[in-house]
Amino acid sequence: LKPNSRQGKPLKLLCIALTMLLLTLSGCGEPKQGLPGGAAPAVIEIWHSLQGPESKVLEKQSEGIMTTHPEVLIKLKYIAQAKMVDKAFQAQAGGEGPDIFITSGEIIGQLYKEGALAPVAGFSDPFPGVIAPFHYGEKNYAQPIVTDVLLFYTRTDKGQPPRNLADLLNIQGKLVIPELSTRYFSAWWGSLGGKLTTKGQVALNDLANNAFLELLSTWEDTNRIVIDPNAWKAFVDGSAAYTIGWASSSKSLGKDIPWNALPLTNLSRGKGQIIPGRTVGIANSSIKSTEEMTSFIRIVEEELLNPEAQLAFAQAGGRFPASSAIYSTEEGKKGILPL
Repeated sequence: LKPNSRQGKPLKLLCIALTMLLLTLSGCGEPKQGLPGGAAPAVIEIWHSLQGPESKVLEKQSEGIMTTHPEVLIKLKYIAQAKMVDKAFQAQAGGEGPDIFITSGEIIGQLYKEGALAPVAGFSDPFPGVIAPFHYGEKNYAQPIVTDVLLFYTRTDKGQPPRNLADLLNIQGKLVIPELSTRYFSAWWGSLGGKLTTKGQVALNDLANNAFLELLSTWEDTNRIVIDPNAWKAFVDGSAAYTIGWASSSKSLGKDIPWNALPLTNLSRGKGQIIPGRTVGIANSSIKSTEEMTSFIRIVEEELLNPEAQLAFAQAGGRFPASSAIYSTEEGKKGILPL
């Protein structure tokens, strides 16, 4: 018997329709954003104040991000630190400006005060003391990428490391520092109960503050502390037995120089808080961090905050990664740990 052609035609059409539906459901849709045939990539503009090797690292990292994430197109623009805040204010007043800022901790603080920042989109695992300056009103407005901290250095051929603050009165040799600044003494001052305010009022006659000022005066009167802009040079050439310097400065000490370095809080039995310095952070714009763009901003920020990127920035700028996880790795255990 011959098949009924009238019955076969609808069946054939049904098979064709089902095949087309299956092809559609199996992924034959629109190409991924940023790829040929797909939607245009999201443009992420980064203003940064990095120079030299650090700037080169940012360029290389950006190229890698765009390769891994074709849905984003990164545009880099160098802005000098001194001009960053003014340029951001002017640009944002006209609805323009970058999506992301990468600059020093000090400049990030100024950008926050100008209302230029939104809560940071990217996540990382920095040491609490390093991210604390970026924490405002229960939210983080930046993430640190790299940082540096001050250490108490001893020339062990000139003296022995003090065990505590009281030992500074009995050390053999002088403690030479570049200037009288809160960054050198904040950990010790805080460990003795020093504070800026009491019940919302400026603590002008606070007993703990006065006690620390008396201790500082005693160190000066007994010539245990000497102010010298060339303090690090004096330590290197051996004319100073002690100094307070950046952890990264240890890389300039030759093998012929016997030395020891301790966190400042070691002399205060772990009390007080170290103020990180030379920190580079990443933050996102208050006007560009829209619902549409935040996911793309987060991609870029978290790629620049990953451990490999932080190590690259640290090596280029002579600083230390801010990520706490790095210091549990073999690479992170080499040299001086900053915190």
